[in-house]
Amino acid sequence: MRHIGQKAARPHLPEFLAGFPLIHVEISLDNVLGDIVNSGYDIGIRMGKRVQNDMVAKQLGAAQRRIVVAAPDYFRGRTEPKAIDDLLKHDCIRQRYSGGGRWFEWKFDADGQTVQIEVHGRLLFDEMKSVVDAAVQGQGIGFVFEDFAKQELAGGQLQRVLKQHSGMDDAFHLYYPHRTHMPGKLRAFIDFMTDANAA
Repeated sequence: MRHIGQKAARPHLPEFLAGFPLIHVEISLDNVLGDIVNSGYDIGIRMGKRVQNDMVAKQLGAAQRRIVVAAPDYFRGRTEPKAIDDLLKHDCIRQRYSGGGRWFEWKFDADGQTVQIEVHGRLLFDEMKSVVDAAVQGQGIGFVFEDFAKQELAGGQLQRVLKQHSGMDDAFHLYYPHRTHMPGKLRAFIDFMTDANAA
């Protein structure tokens, strides 16, 4: 997935390449849950650990928390949501997988219960970085991984909305075909990325 690759792999590539100068790395970033083997790749990264029986999944870091964000300018002339249902009165920036896939659900943990809401909005993207960018521009309210908006929150470009509510997603997982004899370069990449994302 495009946004998962941005978070789990790309920040650690300089250190990996410096430590393993003889290994060549090719990366394709998309949101399609495709067949990595038929596409010619050794490894994939996705949300969750549900993979085919002939695949192995290794967790990368902790579960991801989703938060509601918007630019301060968005609320000029608008009332900030105080409850989850208030989101229905706002322009929400929606997201789904590439190729007309399923929507990302706006699902919250509220007082021990899971609350899901069908938001509305004029903008729809197939990757999360664009959702963050559109929110920064004041185009609506986004529901994004907290890690993806840290810089914009720290810089005041975005603010958290409904601070008492968030949603938990699964952790990112690296997955690859089960092999009796794994090439050394593949094992080096798997071990390095697993350790880097555990930090």
